[in-house]
Amino acid sequence: MNALALKTGECRVWWADPQEQPIETLISVLNDSELRRAATYRREPDRRRNLTASWLLRTAAAEQLGTSPENVPLIRRCGRCDKPHGRPYILTDDGLHASISHSGNRVAVALTTAGPVGVDVEEVPSAPVSELVRCALSPTEQTILRALPERDQQAGFARMWVCKEAVLKATGHGLRIPPDKVEVSPPREKPALLSWPLDIAPGSVQMSILYPGEGYAGVVAVLSDGRPITVSESDVTDLRAISLYAAAPVAA
Repeated sequence: MNALALKTGECRVWWADPQEQPIETLISVLNDSELRRAATYRREPDRRRNLTASWLLRTAAAEQLGTSPENVPLIRRCGRCDKPHGRPYILTDDGLHASISHSGNRVAVALTTAGPVGVDVEEVPSAPVSELVRCALSPTEQTILRALPERDQQAGFARMWVCKEAVLKATGHGLRIPPDKVEVSPPREKPALLSWPLDIAPGSVQMSILYPGEGYAGVVAVLSDGRPITVSESDVTDLRAISLYAAAPVAA
């Protein structure tokens, strides 16, 4: 029995550090499209985050599907153009939904069969966020943020931002929906979607806070039919697929 297989109503988030795996390991399971996409990043840290996210998605999905990472039927589909980027789709009959996010030294992959999923992790800004606030938060959210002690405003902004990103990733819209049109719960409350300009009831979006570590904010959102969803978090070192496939010797 696969102890890491997703249970009904479970969403699992896998975490990885983009500096931990050798480049050779990361690229060994990726297809040409993924490699070309990674090559468009000019900065090495950005390229490593992208490669790690693609590798982690394939590795985690392979464990769920009982295959090797390079054989996971994975595509990227953009809602605005035909280029192979945007949200990932796993082409199986298992109804496996996926989402990825990365920031700083944290890479996240969310997998679930409960419904479309969006995950977001962000490094808490070290500088004042006044410029970001005006374009990212609704007037009500801006008032809530300003009411926080100044020392808590960067973390408060990051918390509301990841909520917005997560729900818009789950629908596939991304930032085609202006983030200030999406209202979420205050940062000191349980994450929840309050309103948005889509014909999807906010109550059908289940959100859970994640724990990516000190200096980061993280949230996962799942579009479901109202059934309870359990969220669990695991480190990449828990994946048996790494030892089973990533370093498998080439047959003579």
